[in-house]
Amino acid sequence: MENTKLNNANQAQEIDVRKIIRIVLEHWWWFVVGVMICCLLGMAYYLRKAPKWTTDASIMLRQKAGGAQFDALSMLGLSGNSATGDEVLVLASRDLLYQAIDALNIWDETAVRSGLRWETEFRTPALSLKCIQLTEEADEKTIVITIKPTKSGYKVKTKIGLLNSSTSKVSELGSPIETCAGTIAIHANRPLSKDSTYRLVHSRRDLVVAAYSKELKIAQNKKESNIINLSISSPVPERDKALLSQLIEQYNLNSIVDKNMIATNTAAFIDDRMAIISSELADAEQELSSYKEKNNIADIKTQAQLFLEASSMEQRAMTEIETQLSLVEYVDEFLRDDTKRNNLIPANLGISDAALVSALSEYNALQLQRMRIQRTATEDNPVIEQMNAQLASMRQNIIASIGSVRESLRIRQRSLQAQDTKYNRKIKDAPEQEREYVRVAREQKLKESLYLYLYQKREENALMLAATSMPAKIIDIPQYNIRSKSPKLLKLLLVCFILGLMLPAGILYIFVLLNDTIDDAKEFERRVNASVLGQLAWDPHNPHIAIREGEQSASSELFRLLRTNLRFALPQDVASPVVLVTSCNHDEGKSYVSSNIALSLAILGKKVVLVGLDIRKPMLATYFNLNTKGYLTNYLAEPNVKLDDIIVPSGEHKNLDLIPCGTIPPNPSELLQTDRVDELFAELRKRYDYVIVDTAPVALVSDTYLLDRVADMTIFVSRYKYTPTEMIDYINQVVEQKRMHNVACVLNGVKGNRMGYGYGYGYGTTEI
Repeated sequence: MENTKLNNANQAQEIDVRKIIRIVLEHWWWFVVGVMICCLLGMAYYLRKAPKWTTDASIMLRQKAGGAQFDALSMLGLSGNSATGDEVLVLASRDLLYQAIDALNIWDETAVRSGLRWETEFRTPALSLKCIQLTEEADEKTIVITIKPTKSGYKVKTKIGLLNSSTSKVSELGSPIETCAGTIAIHANRPLSKDSTYRLVHSRRDLVVAAYSKELKIAQNKKESNIINLSISSPVPERDKALLSQLIEQYNLNSIVDKNMIATNTAAFIDDRMAIISSELADAEQELSSYKEKNNIADIKTQAQLFLEASSMEQRAMTEIETQLSLVEYVDEFLRDDTKRNNLIPANLGISDAALVSALSEYNALQLQRMRIQRTATEDNPVIEQMNAQLASMRQNIIASIGSVRESLRIRQRSLQAQDTKYNRKIKDAPEQEREYVRVAREQKLKESLYLYLYQKREENALMLAATSMPAKIIDIPQYNIRSKSPKLLKLLLVCFILGLMLPAGILYIFVLLNDTIDDAKEFERRVNASVLGQLAWDPHNPHIAIREGEQSASSELFRLLRTNLRFALPQDVASPVVLVTSCNHDEGKSYVSSNIALSLAILGKKVVLVGLDIRKPMLATYFNLNTKGYLTNYLAEPNVKLDDIIVPSGEHKNLDLIPCGTIPPNPSELLQTDRVDELFAELRKRYDYVIVDTAPVALVSDTYLLDRVADMTIFVSRYKYTPTEMIDYINQVVEQKRMHNVACVLNGVKGNRMGYGYGYGYGTTEI
């Protein structure tokens, strides 16, 4: 059982492949036309589109620190951890790209017509544009201006979008011109050639930056690498080289400016503090000198020396704490000063608390970012306002952190003071003036230590300010790759060739999906569960009578073959068989088939009668050009009508008689169920060798099913590329349910190259 299913599946697959090949071969010219059209369009695109080249460069960051403010912290052993990926975002920022474009002044694009292409000028553009007053639409969209020198001046065509355009004629360039974009002035930077056409493209600056940003690609070489690759693609490689060089230069300049701002601010802060400490140190030294002079102290006593040596460690620790407290107080005073609210906080003072140093660094980074944005924005900009609020919040957090650090230092200070008190008790017997001398000397030493510390930091900050090394070192200078040209002609033609094959294939696929009719004779024979008597050719002339005695056309031979198969399919024990000819739907050719089958049997010398029992839509009288429409319905309805009254000669052959339908009755189904129908066919069996009946379509009405009681065989006529494929299932259902017995099929209207067999052999060039 499984093998049978597998064989059927393989057979179905083979049939599907054969069907695909058949459809492709039938429509081969579609593919030829599709390939030709696509290749022609590809060539037109290639000739019209300016080729692009890719220009790339590589730089290496000298350190992984992402901001210049961390250079100052590195002097204190606190280095930044910003990844190189952050610098990629800085290099790709619109603000940096804006500065590079502005430095090169490439906001407008000038091009010269060369054949079908426009060649962009970079170094020496022929034209420059001055926008005097633009319309609202022109300010939002790209303006394309075409200038054509003429004998009498210049023809200026201005276009905005696809629909809005205007044409102006001017005698000289430079004067204001009224266009659809508003009032503009075009200046010629050099004499324009009379044989050339020039184009000038102007866009709003943010649109220009967005266009360049779309083509610019910046990425790390590797995940943990300090090397950054930059590339850009456009039809103007010289401009791309200049843009990448300028972008790297602007990045280095901005980094140096940020570093110098931090260093300069720190230097000013240190100078201010040193001036204060210098004054305090002078006062302390003066106090010590006065005390010595007043008390005639020339040398320190042995007890004081012992005390100083014993408490040296505590004093050094207290000195360090006092220094840290002073630094914290200095920073707190700086933060609370409203006049310095927008200044950078000095970052290299030597504060030992790591959390506070980190907070100061974050504050400076945000302050620097605010300064960059403020170069191109006003104070009422939402971004500036948001950053001001964020800076205020960070300032309050830092002040709170300073309070915590101050309290921690004071706790340590109290602990050291308690330890120092123990040593003071040991020298309680020392003279009072000696103890006072120690206090004054300690105060002077503290001021001196703080002064020396700030002096050292000032020198280090000055050294850092003097260092001007570029943070980005160029590894590969900007250079375009000649092999990166796009589009490539052969590749473009290959794509067009494939597209030219795919488009017809897609159309054919959609056509096959939408086509739900019988379009394969062999598939029809395979799927239908009934014997197939034959296939009939499609005749473009469509004669109703396709077979005549002595005629040897392709259609007549097919009906002769159909006649032979019919005689073999009929029951052998029936002397005068009754054959019903029907179809599933109308216009499938059942009347055509029944008429020619009857005529083919008559030519064989048999007595044949053709009965028209499609009483809802009779066609036999029309096919045979009869003057009378017949009286069959009268015979079925009126007992006094005789059989001889309704039989008429066919006029085509002496052995063929017709019984046309006649008047269409109001009750067809009731007429077909009367005994007169049985009497009619019983009498016809006595008089004729064959009784062929043209009946109604079975899928529309039930008339044909009512005649199955008098029939020996039923022929279903299906029409090629007309009958829906679902009607095959309907025929199979009729056979399986035995609603009609001895069912056979005929496929009508098949084109010659669709015939399942070699019909038409030797019959001229008639298309069948």
